[in-house]
Amino acid sequence: MNFQQLKFAVAVADTGSFTKAADLCCVTQPALSNAVAQLEDELGAQLFKRTTRSVTLTTFGQKLMEEMRDIGKARDRLYRQASDLLEQDTQSVRIGMSPLVSDEFVSNLMSRVRRSDNQLTLVLSEMNKGDIGPGLEAGLIDFGLVPSPPPHSDDMISHQIYSEPLLFLSGNMQTAPSSPITLDALEGQMIMMVDDACGLANAVRKLFIEHQISLKEYEGRALSYHVLEKWTQLGIGSTLLPASKVQNLDYARHLSNRSGQVVSLDFHAVWKPTQQERSSFPSIFAGLQPVQTATEL
Repeated sequence: MNFQQLKFAVAVADTGSFTKAADLCCVTQPALSNAVAQLEDELGAQLFKRTTRSVTLTTFGQKLMEEMRDIGKARDRLYRQASDLLEQDTQSVRIGMSPLVSDEFVSNLMSRVRRSDNQLTLVLSEMNKGDIGPGLEAGLIDFGLVPSPPPHSDDMISHQIYSEPLLFLSGNMQTAPSSPITLDALEGQMIMMVDDACGLANAVRKLFIEHQISLKEYEGRALSYHVLEKWTQLGIGSTLLPASKVQNLDYARHLSNRSGQVVSLDFHAVWKPTQQERSSFPSIFAGLQPVQTATEL
């Protein structure tokens, strides 16, 4: 018996097909079928009922399948733990970050690390917010930087690192530059978005829901914050961007809630507890206090 045979059997159970399982596992169908047959011979009975139309688990297979899944999960945990322990001895720290993260924060983080440990190298990767949680779980990155809300997991630590004003941009600005726009004033306005990948669109939707304001979303999507800003200047619609992503503040105003408070977007660092065992951890995020970035309009 080997792990590959168990993996193949689980794939068949999940897909209900030897052909689909072979595609999922990137092997030929005969190779997968032979491996499952060998596993059945070793276990002493068939795991699957095979017909021309379907593949289903036998009673024997049903009783053993959960154990097979657990063995696969245990193997994955072992590899991840080994990877984590090996990474603790390196002088490279891999950070996955949403494109929404402020360049100023990244610059300050790098300066902090250089002052604390000039032998430590930060390896930055720009990633979709939805890929950062799985990347941490798989050991592909050591830390994630994401806008709120951070990925939720029982074995992840999340720490707020900074917040910055969320600005309202419009080509039809009528208020004085120093006057904030209230959230209620956005009711019925056409709001343009980027794709959901970075986390901004979800944060904007959450903001409208929390304040019980109807969101009128523009049907199209921009690929960058710069394009959103240009579209506002063309009068296509309005948008909301973190202050650090706005290039021309002439079209921007602060947002305020019903209590008169400036609306901000929070950002978090996320990591697995094993990262805190690294000797370099204090040089990165230990003791880091959340700060509010200020932008003058």
